[in-house]
Amino acid sequence: MVGRANVGKSELINALLRISIGGSAHKVLASHIPGTTMGLSGIPLRRFVKALVPSSGAQSHDRQSYLYDTPGVFSNKSIISYLTNEELKLAVCRKRIKPFSFILGLDQSLMLGGLGRIDLVEGPSRIFVTIYSNIRPHFTRIKRADDLVERMQAGEKTILQPPVGDAERLKWFPRQELALEHEFEGLHKQHATIDVVFAGIGWVAINGLFPRAKIRVFSPFGTGVCVRPPMMPFEFKQASPHMSSQRKTPS
Repeated sequence: MVGRANVGKSELINALLRISIGGSAHKVLASHIPGTTMGLSGIPLRRFVKALVPSSGAQSHDRQSYLYDTPGVFSNKSIISYLTNEELKLAVCRKRIKPFSFILGLDQSLMLGGLGRIDLVEGPSRIFVTIYSNIRPHFTRIKRADDLVERMQAGEKTILQPPVGDAERLKWFPRQELALEHEFEGLHKQHATIDVVFAGIGWVAINGLFPRAKIRVFSPFGTGVCVRPPMMPFEFKQASPHMSSQRKTPS
């Protein structure tokens, strides 16, 4: 089992074991902290028969084949590679994500700490965003978002967390740079049209019915961001007033 760090390889193996044998034997370590899988953990393939071939009633007597859980492969395109252990606890999900829907207005920014930012620069007066991330979102005007980023880069503590730490940590943290600009059409009021992905920390689904919108997306060093078709297009919940981009948030 080979893949990027912290994508759930160990937990996938545990889920298969729970289906097959209840998960009590040969359970592998799964953690929200990247890099916790040490060495190679081998589990006999015969323990997965019930999970992988559930309708066959097959019984495997193969004692020579194993599935190995391997340490994750780190990528410089993953935003979490810039985080300390303390910051990882804030950024990385430790349980199932509960998505929330918000309103993002024209000339406003959606900020995921100092790790991600989406600006609505052209288009309708508002769009709807559904956030899948452990990081508390902050909504503000684009001009104020620029000011918050500058203050953080100068070493001042702000609402943009992570990063966390003293002034030197904040000054050292990679500067937010433009990762991409994207123009798209809003195809449905209730169904997402696109996902904006921030590698390692989550994604934002965008929906609304409009002929054209343009967004600018920022991240540390401008890395780890992409746009894709929506993974979960039907999760939008009507944004209530207190979940809108107009909500008051301390500076």
